[in-house]
Amino acid sequence: MLYDDFKPIVDLVFNNWTALQLAVEHGMGAPGGEKTAQLMCVYVARYCVENVVDRDDLTELLEDLMDEEFETVCHDNSPKEVASLLVFYLGLLKEGRHEELRNHIESMPKCQKWLSEPIHESIPPQCHGNPDDDTTSSGEDNSDEESEAATSAAASHNEPEPMDEDVEPGWTMVRSRRRK
Repeated sequence: MLYDDFKPIVDLVFNNWTALQLAVEHGMGAPGGEKTAQLMCVYVARYCVENVVDRDDLTELLEDLMDEEFETVCHDNSPKEVASLLVFYLGLLKEGRHEELRNHIESMPKCQKWLSEPIHESIPPQCHGNPDDDTTSSGEDNSDEESEAATSAAASHNEPEPMDEDVEPGWTMVRSRRRK
């Protein structure tokens, strides 16, 4: 199966992707970043083998995943580089040019395989960014509970409100504290 041959290549490329590694190491996005990155490998590998992909589509997918999963925007053009490599390697694999593929992979920089932990394969990769995938909802209207929790949280919050600045939602403004 093409996926079984391509998935280790995706893992290797992602292990060499500095932006992804830094996002995981620095706790960007939700907790459990390494597992999210592993699931991202599964998702990207399946996406590539199940669709006709080109570099631009794959670049956009990688940028979206980095933004949505790790709250990270890559200004270093690395999603395009990663997409180019993956499309190139997938093309070699599909054409049966295994020796050439092996030579390219062996010429890649050696790195620590930080994404090498196997994940449970029965967990299907989820489509990113789908708000309809809320599996924790019981279907009941709990807006009263939510507004009550928000009211009590606001009442217990006695710190002054931060100054309103041009900060996009989902981003945190970090300021240094003055010493007294």
